[in-house]
Amino acid sequence: MALQQRNGDGDEGWWPVGKDNQNGWRLDIVSLLAVIGESSMAEHSQAMTASWIGCLPRIIPAPQVLLKPTRPTRMPHSHASVVGVKNGIQVPTLNYFPNILHPVEDLAPFSFRVYTIKHSRQALAAKDDTKSWRAMNSRHNTTLPRHNGFSTTARNFLRRAWLRRRPDEEKAPIPLQPLKPAPHVPARTLSPLNLLSIFSCVVTWVIFGVALYNNDAIACLALVAISLVSTIVGYASLWSPQLMRRTSGAVVPEGDVVIRTREGAFIVVKCDENVARELYTGTEECTYLVHSIRAYRTLIGIATFILMLAVVLLGNCNFNQQAAIGSAYIVLNGLYWAASLVPKRKFWDLKLYELADVTPDECRDADRAQEGWRPDDVPSFTRTMWYAIRVTGEVGWVRTSGAAPKTREWMRWLAAAEEQVKGRKPGWERWKAVEAKDKLIGQTGGDEEELKMMAVVGEEEVKMTAVAGGEELKMSPVVGKEDGGEVVDGKWL
Repeated sequence: MALQQRNGDGDEGWWPVGKDNQNGWRLDIVSLLAVIGESSMAEHSQAMTASWIGCLPRIIPAPQVLLKPTRPTRMPHSHASVVGVKNGIQVPTLNYFPNILHPVEDLAPFSFRVYTIKHSRQALAAKDDTKSWRAMNSRHNTTLPRHNGFSTTARNFLRRAWLRRRPDEEKAPIPLQPLKPAPHVPARTLSPLNLLSIFSCVVTWVIFGVALYNNDAIACLALVAISLVSTIVGYASLWSPQLMRRTSGAVVPEGDVVIRTREGAFIVVKCDENVARELYTGTEECTYLVHSIRAYRTLIGIATFILMLAVVLLGNCNFNQQAAIGSAYIVLNGLYWAASLVPKRKFWDLKLYELADVTPDECRDADRAQEGWRPDDVPSFTRTMWYAIRVTGEVGWVRTSGAAPKTREWMRWLAAAEEQVKGRKPGWERWKAVEAKDKLIGQTGGDEEELKMMAVVGEEEVKMTAVAGGEELKMSPVVGKEDGGEVVDGKWL
């Protein structure tokens, strides 16, 4: 049976035939394609507006994602505990850029890594421009006027008076750091998003040329309006990520930090205080070219009005131009979705830092079981935490960050671990940390299960032993002392 088709005279059929008639193909809904793809564009909104290439006139999917009344003041962060080994500074979140250098999402539970991070030679030799808009519009700027005319609250003469202050004669003078702008991490010039912006710009103006050739004025106006929206929004949202830096040249301890994830993985980062301040303990500031919020909202309002006008114009283009613009939006949506699969390291120029993996070989497989079934051969939180204590040589950060429970038994275990790392007796690195912990809290593994209960009444000690079947448990309830000593009833040790 032949397949019936629409012939344009009202006959019913399976498929539309032709275009621009009652029973043919119609693309009036193509204007909706301009606002589809919000999820993928929202993920790329910050990285896409961190470069001047984001101001190119072009069509972009879902431009309403960038039409926000407010702008973020800092970069997104990850949930992980960060604590300084020497200084004890604790931060409940991990900043954006260190999570790009060593992603915590890629770590398996109970895994362990050790990294060294330092400034690259290229970064140390670079000369920062103190008159750039990044330096002027930084919130840490206290000397230079804002790029758009706004001044800081700190007066220059107050700062000069501070610099001329008389140091305490009993203390050594603290050298001041040179007045340089805070370091910033620029977007890569040829990042995937910038390449997509260039490709979108080329496609837009190719379609514009075809519209001129076909004498479609409505399509030309629609493309100009959409391109104008991308330029206005890109300029209003242009920003640069800036990091916090130290203002004092005083000698301070090393800035080593320990990162602990919710899954029990540990990362030890060995670095100086400058790197630690920039990446871990400081804040990542978003410095915008358009510093004034009022000016930003004015530009966003203009772009919103132009976008609504562009959507109306798109619905009135001829069939061929609607098909071309609709195809461009479909292709761009697919490309921006594919860009979300690219590692974030490809979007940012992180040549400011040099990263090296120096994890000891015996600790590299902390998330895997070793030969044998002793407590220290099985992956566990305690074993990985002991690896971190062994590498840092300190125990104070465990107490500060709350990595270990604040019970009496765990405090005794931390004291034993501190004795190992401070004493450094022969074979201290092979200390059975998990087995020692199990003995202290009252649970040890063996060939048979043995329950020991120790009751101390006065000066007598009663021991009871029971065999239950494959695992050894110990309970030491201290009932009391006749001399009025400490009484802890039914405490599992």
